Amino acid sequence: MNIFFYGGTFDPPHIGHRMIVEYLLPLCDKLILIPAKKSPFKKKSPIANGIERMDMLKLLFDDPKIEVDDFEIRSKYENYTYLTIEYLMKKYKHCIFTMVIGKDQLNFLDRWKFIDTFFNKIKILCFNRNGFRYETKNSFYASPNIEYINDFNFDVSSTEIRKSINSLNSDLESMLDLKVLEYIKKNNTYA
Repeated sequence: MNIFFYGGTFDPPHIGHRMIVEYLLPLCDKLILIPAKKSPFKKKSPIANGIERMDMLKLLFDDPKIEVDDFEIRSKYENYTYLTIEYLMKKYKHCIFTMVIGKDQLNFLDRWKFIDTFFNKIKILCFNRNGFRYETKNSFYASPNIEYINDFNFDVSSTEIRKSINSLNSDLESMLDLKVLEYIKKNNTYA
């Protein structure tokens, strides 16, 4: 089985996430979305709690090939990708795994904990993010394990969405699925 997994804070999940997922679905047998409890590279925890972010992902994605997994949300430990990969490889034995990342994460790969233990065991699919450039000092960017999707240019940021939520002039309908927007308003998630 060809499994893709896509992690992130998804705080909130937005149209850019949906476009990535729509691109991925024809390429895999199963797509696992894994919201992080907290990124090791960020000082602050997500604003929406884990249950809210999982609920929003389930509202955004209703497809039998998609699973929203709470492994990192329920973990007692700091979220490191190698732990998630170990978990997935135990849960889905004898599968081919592809990790989906944005170009903004590519420049940090050399700082990921124990990356050498899993880098050659998985493939990586890296989506373009406007404003981010590859750093040639990072030896990972030229790896044959990484495939680049450079024609993907939908530039939406969860950070910008959170800043815009309480603004009267914001155009949230262009950035968020209506079901997710209704959930956020109903639950005052970012108030």
